[in-house]
Amino acid sequence: MQPRATRLLGRLICAAAGLAVFGSAMPQSYSVPKLNTVYDFVPADYPHIGNFELSTLVQAADGNLYGVSAYGGVNDLGYVYRVSPSSGLLVHLHDFGFSDGATPRGKLLQAGDGDLYGTTEAGGANQSDYCYEGKGYTESGCGTLFKISVDGSFTKLHDFYTAEDGYQASPSTGVVQGRDGNFYGMAVQPFPSGTTSLFKMTPAGAVSVLHEFATDFSEGYLAYAGLLAARDGLLYGTTSSNGAIPGNPSGGCGTVFQATLDGQLTVLHTFSGATASGSGDGCLPWSTLIERRGDFYGTTTDGGNESNKCAAVGCGIVYKIDASGTETVLHRFRASPADGEYPQGDGLALADDGTLYGTTGGNAYGEDITPLCYLNEGPTSSCGTIYQIDGSGKFAQLEIFGGGNGSYGLFPHATLILASDGNFYGNTFTGGGWGLGTVFRLVLNPNTPIVSVDSFSPPGGPPGTSVELTGTGFTGATSVTIGSNTGLLAASFSVISDSEISVLIPQGAQSSAFGVTAPQGTTYSPVDFYLRPVITGMTPRSAAVGSGITLQGLHFDDLTSITVGGVAANSYTYVTNLDTAINVIIPPGAKSGRIVVSNPGGSAVSPYFTVLPGKGLE
Repeated sequence: MQPRATRLLGRLICAAAGLAVFGSAMPQSYSVPKLNTVYDFVPADYPHIGNFELSTLVQAADGNLYGVSAYGGVNDLGYVYRVSPSSGLLVHLHDFGFSDGATPRGKLLQAGDGDLYGTTEAGGANQSDYCYEGKGYTESGCGTLFKISVDGSFTKLHDFYTAEDGYQASPSTGVVQGRDGNFYGMAVQPFPSGTTSLFKMTPAGAVSVLHEFATDFSEGYLAYAGLLAARDGLLYGTTSSNGAIPGNPSGGCGTVFQATLDGQLTVLHTFSGATASGSGDGCLPWSTLIERRGDFYGTTTDGGNESNKCAAVGCGIVYKIDASGTETVLHRFRASPADGEYPQGDGLALADDGTLYGTTGGNAYGEDITPLCYLNEGPTSSCGTIYQIDGSGKFAQLEIFGGGNGSYGLFPHATLILASDGNFYGNTFTGGGWGLGTVFRLVLNPNTPIVSVDSFSPPGGPPGTSVELTGTGFTGATSVTIGSNTGLLAASFSVISDSEISVLIPQGAQSSAFGVTAPQGTTYSPVDFYLRPVITGMTPRSAAVGSGITLQGLHFDDLTSITVGGVAANSYTYVTNLDTAINVIIPPGAKSGRIVVSNPGGSAVSPYFTVLPGKGLE
């Protein structure tokens, strides 16, 4: 088990004081909107934990949710998964093996034949250094197009980068199906033009260039968002950079375009970026457009206001654009506590009443592309938010990710979807009980039967601790789990009422979320239970101020304090990626005595430690 900070993909400092859950839970009832975890991704999904991302989900005709993960799976090359919104059961339908593709990105499409279609950005039969124009990696294959049935039967339809497909490569947006039955998507056409392209695939699998974007980038460059097959029979989409602005044919911040099924393309709008006055346009449109009454809605990652830690790039916008290209900015994010920032890949979803719902994913990265959440460092919600914009244009924030310790998830970088049960579903980049992300539900339909853990007490302790869980839907519960070094441990429990369960922490447990399975599904607690630290060894037993000592033990995760002889030691590091050893620097003013290590589960006390005179290593 890794230290909690590492399990959240490194040095995460969660934002916001508390997750905004509306209303309090009562037996067989709850108030909406309500955030609820459907699935916690576990180490088996990502055997060599690394940077990864999840696509926007799609609900198929069978009622299940389907998606792709760009990384993870048995080969660490990504996988297709199915998750039940009712039971929370997640199944890997296909793990990519490079020859059939790698790094799947983009929302899956359930086509008219019932199969799911998608793209991989890498892998496949063809390789060329030209395939990685703008992608940041090399020698990883030129990508594939595939279909998969809901029972997992997989077919590779096309290997990109052939003479027949016009040497297109690296498709990362998925595909849509046009009125003519053909499939359409976006790729890079790196050779010989070094630009972006629209492609067409026939139902028989033949791929061709539909449109080659202008090589001077005046029509835009690169695409991270999927296409929209609109009601008028045309295709609408965005490019993430460039486009023509007055005086500069390629100086824009991305474009919105319209294309016919025979490849005639019209640029509807070119984004211009942020302004200090707060009236700026967007920049970097990374989200797929949605349609309502002939208008199109989307978000941009940057642009809008130059404010707070968003700096000159801006915090992102929500916009509307009509088929003639007239743009209206609906909201400019400001990175305030009641707002959010950087809807990175986060587009919009439309409720039946016409209200728009969206997420801000946060975009604060540290070294090694590690996402960061800031705590009390100015007005920021960089761990992610859920918001709504009603028909009158009024903006309201509904939820903040990063309250507690992020066990609902952090960084919801994929667009929400409205499912047949009247609720929204999404996923997160990281966070959750294992720090590997979640599938979550925003409950808007108060008649939805759910199981929900809302709180528990005490927050931590040693194995053998009795913990009271409170929530909804516990009647008939069949299991309660907590994490261990190797997976999930079953805990002894007794159901006291529909809203209360008593759980006994088993030996071998590690700090993680509780999972509860009942007839109404499986869910996870909003925060982790913390195992009390244990000190089993200390080397050396004496040292001078400024020197480092190593403490061996267990459960050194999310430490809240370390003291040496009663003096706070603010400098420490993990010896490995596990929570079993830390190196502590003896602070100035430290006195001989005990070293006390604390986390939310309690404290551990070391043997007597002697502070030597003089000063150790700087």
